[in-house]
Amino acid sequence: MELLKFPDKSLFNACKEVTVFGEELKILLDGMWSVMLKGGGLGLASNQVGLDHRMFVMAGPDNEKIFLINPQIIQRSEQPANIREGCLSAPGEFLLLNERVFWVQVYFKDEKGAQHMRVFKGLHSVCVQHEIDHLDGKSHLMSKSIPKAQRKQLYKKWGLKSNL
Repeated sequence: MELLKFPDKSLFNACKEVTVFGEELKILLDGMWSVMLKGGGLGLASNQVGLDHRMFVMAGPDNEKIFLINPQIIQRSEQPANIREGCLSAPGEFLLLNERVFWVQVYFKDEKGAQHMRVFKGLHSVCVQHEIDHLDGKSHLMSKSIPKAQRKQLYKKWGLKSNL
């Protein structure tokens, strides 16, 4: 399993819902966890390693290993997060996005298919929002909250196709 970087096309693919749970899925998630740790990240979406499963891994608030499968944000705060975010697929690029909120309530399944509802705050809220964007084939580099001139520079730097 290898970390993909922009402009790899896999990073722009929307991921498919996971319907089969079990040991094979756990092996993939453990592999993603290892890639995330090796890269020094907080979260990693499946398409960042070339998979098309709607899932991501994240180091939780108490550094616990969290596997979020088929995640859905159910509720979100109106308070902005005001936290810069980075991405393992765009190393060294930290951006502040206006659309990120301070807390989100998320419904997801774990690797065994058990259902969970959890609230994430601060940096972990931003991570959840960032990783769900990845699962939808979106990148923080393309956010409309980034001024157009800066977005243009980011597109050029990371080899992205412009849709400004």
